Amino acid sequence: MEPIRIALLPMYVALYDTSSPHMRPEIEAFAQRIAGSLQTRGLEVLSAPVCRLQEEFAQAIRTFEQSGAEAIVTLHLAYSPSLESAKPLSQTELPLIVLDTTPDYLFDTTVSSDRLMYNHGIHGVQDMCNLLVRNGKPFAIFAGHAEHSDVLDRVAAAARAAAIWTRLSHARVGLIGEPFKGMGDFQVPESLLQERLGITVLHHPMDGSAPRPEDIDPQELEAEYNLDSQRVDMGPEISRETYDATERVALSVRHWIERENLTAFSMNFEEAGRHGSFPTMPFSEACKAMSRGVGYAGEGDALTAAFVSALLRAHPDTTFAEMFCPNWSGNTIFFSHMGEFNLNACDGRPHMIVKDFCFGDGFNPTSILGHFKPGAVCFANLAPVADGFRLILADGEMVKLAERIGSFEDSVSGWFRPNLPIAQFLEAYSRAGGTHHGALVYGATADELRNLAVFANMECAVIQG
Repeated sequence: MEPIRIALLPMYVALYDTSSPHMRPEIEAFAQRIAGSLQTRGLEVLSAPVCRLQEEFAQAIRTFEQSGAEAIVTLHLAYSPSLESAKPLSQTELPLIVLDTTPDYLFDTTVSSDRLMYNHGIHGVQDMCNLLVRNGKPFAIFAGHAEHSDVLDRVAAAARAAAIWTRLSHARVGLIGEPFKGMGDFQVPESLLQERLGITVLHHPMDGSAPRPEDIDPQELEAEYNLDSQRVDMGPEISRETYDATERVALSVRHWIERENLTAFSMNFEEAGRHGSFPTMPFSEACKAMSRGVGYAGEGDALTAAFVSALLRAHPDTTFAEMFCPNWSGNTIFFSHMGEFNLNACDGRPHMIVKDFCFGDGFNPTSILGHFKPGAVCFANLAPVADGFRLILADGEMVKLAERIGSFEDSVSGWFRPNLPIAQFLEAYSRAGGTHHGALVYGATADELRNLAVFANMECAVIQG
């Protein structure tokens, strides 16, 4: 995964360059220390010259946008008048993170009054944030001393959430077939996805103009087989004929993803067998795509597919999943899907079987299966609601399973234990409008991911005990 790329915007006032030019070296050194500290937290930091005047801010932000920044972190090096920065900051589409900190940890009667000039950036923060609120520009803000608090860790977490929003708001989702008829919770007009979230939906043409299974190069098929032989345990029933027939469909989807520069895709399983391009379900490509950072969701759910893709930008073990059955006795919930999960989320090596596909006219495909690995996760859902969208989050853990789990062995399977009784969790989840599609996000917490709602300017519901 490429590191999250943020832009550090150092803010100052031109007056001090005239009245107190001796301050500049220490001021600039402080900005460099902050940049270095953010880099140690796994971020790629784009820096700009110290900005004082509106045109300097505007030029720095244009450079950040052109350089592929995924968020802007502001740093007040002293007071900076808000009318110099508010307009260009309010106009950029980049998520905004305000770092409210100062060089000195101690500021009491024992220090020299000369240190005031280096440590009064907080009222510049207040000046700027008032203008941002008035201009309707969302921002996240984190205050604390860089060396004596967790403020930079919180900024780094917010930067990951900002990268998720940047990816989501530029999502390109390929839709194969129409959404499952009658399944209404995730279905919203494509125009609304574009208008409110920036998601573009592209439909597979189904007329032979997209890459077709029969066009797959035999050498590419052979290379894929060799790769799968290394990363997946293949059952004895896997014939090369069945494998090749399935993977031709899977690779044609991959070529379509690459040709259209898609960040995610979704397919309604009912389409399998209805069209020549899809004689079966490409379950394996859904698994492999997520492991490469391409989002996926089942049943024609473009919204969740885009959401999974965005989460993968910062958390590569994220996987599409659904709640199926409550285990009231053990206070866990069974998560699964037909044959689609991120291989990065598998506990150990996944295995491949020929799946009995009884839900359509397609032939029985090869499918990659396994258990979700144990550990802390955040279950995340992006739900349509009456006035837009709501982010729903719940921390918990995936339970460690035995290697062999009876009749569940040949399935995508895992049990989630939320951080509160499942009855309370399920009640709260449905009261918030949660859909039956979601994502298990390894390596993230609700406290971190709730920043996504800040940048997207949407509601957030955190379900917790």
